[in-house]
Amino acid sequence: MVSVLMLAIAAVQLACVAALPIALREPRVWLLRLVGVGVAYDSAIIGLGALIGAGDLLHDLSMGRFLGHAILTPLLVVWAADRVRTRWFPVWAAWLVTLALVAWAVLSEVAGLELETRDYADTLRYTAQDPAGPPYPTLVVIALLFVACVVLWRREGLYWPLLGVIGVTVASGAAFAVPPLGNAGEALLLAGLVTAERSRPARLDATVPD
Repeated sequence: MVSVLMLAIAAVQLACVAALPIALREPRVWLLRLVGVGVAYDSAIIGLGALIGAGDLLHDLSMGRFLGHAILTPLLVVWAADRVRTRWFPVWAAWLVTLALVAWAVLSEVAGLELETRDYADTLRYTAQDPAGPPYPTLVVIALLFVACVVLWRREGLYWPLLGVIGVTVASGAAFAVPPLGNAGEALLLAGLVTAERSRPARLDATVPD
């Protein structure tokens, strides 16, 4: 049952990617699409884990999950900076922060990673054998997203992105006991950020407010 739920979450995440209007061709929108595909991949591999079975194939596919999180999640910092457009955090600075977070995540979470199988309900997944501690790069991303979404809420009245950030924060904490909640939280976050793109004012990019 949980495996089916994980596949359903992956489908919702892909639906969020598909909901981004094709007319939106800004680089940040493509970054959001990449992140959406990455989190959908993560959910799908967990959902298919029991069907694939323990072994080299699932192990290698699971390594892709961890590498995807390390590389793709920090891209949301660039998305936030470009969507909000404030002088105190320009896009070029967001790229520097993103590259630093990617390097930090790869070195602290992926390099030397050893995986072991773990069951939850009817799911089978590979997870870190010796977790390196809290995922600090991801926490930095969430903190910056929170600030950006507060700006969107106050400036444009958009509250769904902020609710998405709050939702993924709460779900990530609960995921230690119920792992699928982490993926559900990522779906909430993605849906909120997609809402921010679909609801943006015309030619918002033309101005950079203080």
